[in-house]
Amino acid sequence: MSSKSNWPGHTPLPKGLAAPAKRALAHQGIETLEQLAEYGEGQVSKLHGMGPVAIAQLEDAMEESGISYGTAGG
Repeated sequence: MSSKSNWPGHTPLPKGLAAPAKRALAHQGIETLEQLAEYGEGQVSKLHGMGPVAIAQLEDAMEESGISYGTAGG
């Protein structure tokens, strides 16, 4: 099952993401993969609570949805 949303620009974060990573993203106002892509890979990796497993989960979800850092807008 794909995590793609029916609304472009509103692809949800992966469900299995650890609570510290979810809190770190929420603190930055990041609720979708598109927002994550706009925030930037370097900034995401610096967030407290963002470990290698969470980063890999996010990158896998972005790849599955056709989203990459710096290209969320189209």
